[in-house]
Amino acid sequence: MNCPRCKSLDHNKNGKVNGRQRYKCSDCGYNYSVELKSTASSASVKRQALQLYLEGLGFRSIGRFLGVSHVSIQKWIKKFGQELEELKSENEISIVEMDEMHTYIG
Repeated sequence: MNCPRCKSLDHNKNGKVNGRQRYKCSDCGYNYSVELKSTASSASVKRQALQLYLEGLGFRSIGRFLGVSHVSIQKWIKKFGQELEELKSENEISIVEMDEMHTYIG
């Protein structure tokens, strides 16, 4: 368990707020709690939302299906897209292979 601000491992218990244990970083003095809220969705739910989006479902229908706000679905999809942008190679693609593509130009 690291401090969210300075990433230090040195911390002490610092009371409870709404039944959740609080900690105080010994290095920077930052107060934080590490337990997830009950409304936080797991990574598997987010992954399932991405799969449904890629299958063609809309944000609202995915939200109804998973029982999550459509705004949350939209934010998750946007975050997945931004993570993919970071993974892009900086090298330009020079050769592209395509299979079973028929076009008519004329």
